[in-house]
Amino acid sequence: MNDQKCKVDYEQFIPRETGFIFKFEKKDNTFIHTFIEGKLIEKVGLYPELIVGKTLFEFLPAEQALRKEAFYEKAWNGEHVNYEGSLGGIHYLAVLNPVRQSGVTVEVIGTTIDITKEKAREKHVQQMEKLSVVGELAAGIAHEIRNPLTSLKGFAKIVKESVSDTNLVPYLDIMLDEMDRINEIVNEFMFIAKPSEHVNFQKTNLNQLLQECIHFMAPQANLKSIEIGLQSDSKIILNCDRKQMKQVLINLLQNAIEATEDSGHLIEVRLEEMETDSVMVTIIDKGCGISESRINRLFEPFYSTKEKGTGLGLITCKRIIDLHKGRIDIKSKLGEGTTIKICLPRLLGIESEK
Repeated sequence: MNDQKCKVDYEQFIPRETGFIFKFEKKDNTFIHTFIEGKLIEKVGLYPELIVGKTLFEFLPAEQALRKEAFYEKAWNGEHVNYEGSLGGIHYLAVLNPVRQSGVTVEVIGTTIDITKEKAREKHVQQMEKLSVVGELAAGIAHEIRNPLTSLKGFAKIVKESVSDTNLVPYLDIMLDEMDRINEIVNEFMFIAKPSEHVNFQKTNLNQLLQECIHFMAPQANLKSIEIGLQSDSKIILNCDRKQMKQVLINLLQNAIEATEDSGHLIEVRLEEMETDSVMVTIIDKGCGISESRINRLFEPFYSTKEKGTGLGLITCKRIIDLHKGRIDIKSKLGEGTTIKICLPRLLGIESEK
């Protein structure tokens, strides 16, 4: 009778859809799990039979087990403990409640809930706050640079038109080219500050745009004996900002070339239509790859894996793709290469040309 009553009490606490409940006891100075139930168990890659009757070290990596054992010890000493963790790609919040009789802990009841969506929202809010600060900073920097740059460029053109020594003309051309390059960087800052003001949607042949980008990057690829191959089926017309999308593709191709060593490797570019009324652009290289710790920071402002990078390239790409209601996914293994997938929606009213 008492056992049945206990079971009913436990079920009242179980968040069946978003978590699980568990119990443990301390025997021979070791924590043993005696009960577990809830749908979240399988989502994190575990099963009740792997946990009940087992210690933390029998189903978790040693580092995680040691961390959780410290929380278990606090709870066994009578404290109510809250902690966050992650397992199998799921973020969770756990609460440990000791059950005491005559001032002695006899068992601990733990409740765990899935907070993956909340953590994702929190990360998104933090990212947007960073971008807001960066945007204000970028706008101020761009404004301060653009004014003297305009004057310098204007005077350089006047000098070029009036100079009597023709030997100086090539140097003035170099100066003007470098000023144009500075202006492009300033434009990147301005785009980060107010991206929506710079979008010009138009019907664009995505196949042709990819071919143009590959052709543009071919000289740089040839210097490293790298081939860029395009695989594409049907002609795809997309409603997008052609200039911005070209900027994204060239930036990603350049990253792939720079990551690939000289040895005749192939960089694969694929364009395909998806069943979900969207298109997918995939860029695959066999370069040096990116470590897991770095891949999680790729879209942070001013973070770059390059020695002389500004950290604006990928974040600008992401802002452009976000404005097109798309998404970018980067998967990489150190020493094996990187795969980048860009998914873009086939916007209403835009059909493929026959």
